[in-house]
Amino acid sequence: GKCVDEWWATSLKDINGMCSSAKNKSSLALANDIVNTEPEIRVSVTKTVSGSGKEVEVLEIDSSGDEKPAAMDTNNDSGASDHDEHDNDESVELTKTTAKEAIPTSKKAFRENPFYVIPSVLNSQDVLHPDAHKRICGVFKGELVYKRSDVSKALRAKKWLYEGRKVKENEIPTPAKQINARKKPTSQGQGFKALESYVTETTLPSKYSEAGDGNAMENLYGIWQTAPWSPPHVGPSDPIPTNEFKNVELALLNPGLVHLDLPRISSLARKICIPYAPCMLGFEGRRGNRAPSIRGIVVHSHNVELLREAHIEWESHAVEAEVEARQKENLKRWKRLVVGIMTKDRLDKEYG
Repeated sequence: GKCVDEWWATSLKDINGMCSSAKNKSSLALANDIVNTEPEIRVSVTKTVSGSGKEVEVLEIDSSGDEKPAAMDTNNDSGASDHDEHDNDESVELTKTTAKEAIPTSKKAFRENPFYVIPSVLNSQDVLHPDAHKRICGVFKGELVYKRSDVSKALRAKKWLYEGRKVKENEIPTPAKQINARKKPTSQGQGFKALESYVTETTLPSKYSEAGDGNAMENLYGIWQTAPWSPPHVGPSDPIPTNEFKNVELALLNPGLVHLDLPRISSLARKICIPYAPCMLGFEGRRGNRAPSIRGIVVHSHNVELLREAHIEWESHAVEAEVEARQKENLKRWKRLVVGIMTKDRLDKEYG
């Protein structure tokens, strides 16, 4: 009975020890949470003398820690506002610097200046925006000084098509600028001429050919006179639109048309009566000796597979015909060589 009592007492002591340790841990965790969540409180001890003349220790509690986070937020807000004000000051200063940029004092300086320009230093294709007179910056030797940002390139109406834009119909009679047109070759044998073998259905009228034989001026149009443009779609039953030279430029290829660059494809298309037009890839040469580069044909998209299959068959027959013709030519040469040798041998026997 005594052993059982001792065991029971030991067990109760162990259980009580475990419970007390768990309570201590939970209380410590709770205290840590309170310390972390609540503001910091500072306690200081000072010695003072009471009215009876005895020295007494007094506890002073400083609860100003709860105001620190607000002070920190105020400092952060003030730092952010200071940063924004600094950026604003920089942008304002940059604007003022640009506005206070000194106007050049020579034409050479105007050519290289990124802010100001005068009409006399503009290139042949440079034009001023119609609203540029609202932003005049000054006068230089009788010429008005404009901003460089009001200068843009002016192009021919045909050139704007390559940029994905088209001159508006009402703007065609009023070009932004006129320059001397480049002279066209007049002697025989020069220049591009359409071949009679071109199998095209229609010819696109040349609306944008400003430079004629008698006129020496060329019309240029500004970007404000144009609108976004893309080549119109060509359906299966629509004719292939071509330019004045009866070909199609690859840079202006219409949706619904396909460029085929295969050997002897034009002859095959002509034999099987498929409408096509030669394709111009661009210009080759240097300076005044530039000539158009014509390679391949343009056909409707629904005729592409038919032409490819026919081209494979036609190429195989063409290769066989070339091999046969080459063999015949070789046999003819061998025959000529053998006949010459036999003739020489006979003459040597008779007259040697």
